[in-house]
Amino acid sequence: MIVLLLILAIAFGIFYSILTLSISGIFKFFLAAIEMLLVGQFLIWRYKLTGEHGLILLKSKRGLELINKIAKHEQVWKFFSDAGTVVSYGLLSLVITKKNVSIKGFVSGIALISILFFVVAPFVLPFLVSVIGISVLEHGAVQQVGDTNILAIISIILLYAGGFFTLLLASIIGYGTFILSALLSTLLHGTQAIAKTSPGATFLLPGVNIPFWEGIAALVVILIVHEGAHAVLARIARIPVLSSGVVLFGILPIGAFVEPDEEKLKKLEQTKQTRVLIAGSMANLLTSIIFFVLFIGLFFTTAQYREEGLLVTSGMEKNTVIHAVNGQQIDIKNFEKLDLPKNSEVKLDTNKGEITRKTNEEGKLGITIRPITRDSIFGVYNSGVLQFIYMLLGLTFALNFVIGTVNLLPLPFFDGYRTLEINIQNKHIVKSLMAITLAAFLVNFLPWFFRG
Repeated sequence: MIVLLLILAIAFGIFYSILTLSISGIFKFFLAAIEMLLVGQFLIWRYKLTGEHGLILLKSKRGLELINKIAKHEQVWKFFSDAGTVVSYGLLSLVITKKNVSIKGFVSGIALISILFFVVAPFVLPFLVSVIGISVLEHGAVQQVGDTNILAIISIILLYAGGFFTLLLASIIGYGTFILSALLSTLLHGTQAIAKTSPGATFLLPGVNIPFWEGIAALVVILIVHEGAHAVLARIARIPVLSSGVVLFGILPIGAFVEPDEEKLKKLEQTKQTRVLIAGSMANLLTSIIFFVLFIGLFFTTAQYREEGLLVTSGMEKNTVIHAVNGQQIDIKNFEKLDLPKNSEVKLDTNKGEITRKTNEEGKLGITIRPITRDSIFGVYNSGVLQFIYMLLGLTFALNFVIGTVNLLPLPFFDGYRTLEINIQNKHIVKSLMAITLAAFLVNFLPWFFRG
């Protein structure tokens, strides 16, 4: 045991050192991934663990008793899954489930889809952008493509007609097409269109572009509710759950799993299979609503503890807020008019103490900033404890929303693909949808390769 603890301590020390290196996030990611791969393989070899390629499966039967107890409330969980089918596929759910969705489930699903779209969704992207840093999307958090009013109407129609599945699929394909047009403009006419286009997707990695501990905690919540919901619906369908556990990549918890009897699961009639598959995304989206309420509650009760000034999004320590420059208080409304001397030392009064920086020949400090006030929901707290809670609640609601919706896409290993596979008889349609979605999904990453 002492040897194991020593190995884990050394591995964590190396991992932490990588995260503190002054290199780009993508290099940190690859270095950390290589370390976790080596550590994971060593632990698998040394302690005869189940796993491969650095991924360790820690199986247990301890959670099965709890799953069985929860699964006794069959009607509640069937209602839960029916509502989830409507949230996922809108009116299309009546076709997919052969009208087996209950009236209560349908009405509740429409209500939930409205809350998620009009209340929760507008905060998801702005919060994640504020966490990652606005410089990541320096050309705009959302690239405007066409008339916003028309896009809003189309989005609402797609939402209720086909749920978040159709809305997200159309968004990815539509923005992918926009990126391709920018790429063609760059290749054929030598413009900078692709370099000025915001990426449509990115990786969110604890310790790289989101806070480590808060990110890990949020991912644990996501995985527990997702896999737990799958397990409960599997038990209700009388499918044995063989084990449950966590997935480690080296020493990092990156997943949770339940192990149902796959052969028996595949033999279930399609309505029951669909309920099992939909349960994961529905659990994530419902969790997103719950944590969003907690997030908003924190915001309204702790305004006096939030910072006010210019938040540095890149070029300085994370969450640095500038209050004054050379002793002069910052005017947040007119901060863009701030005129700094060229090639001179400037004293910045910040929440991290006084910092001295030197301006360049243009009078720039080499940082990117954005104004924040105590009324801004995307801000910084002057209390470390409150900042941790704020970030934990925010990441949990935002990432649950992202995982819950993205999991509906018809991509390999996603629940969305299996749901379509068991409900659409023509497999060519399913495979074509998968190919188009995968291509569009990858295209959304393209602008990252053209950024300076």
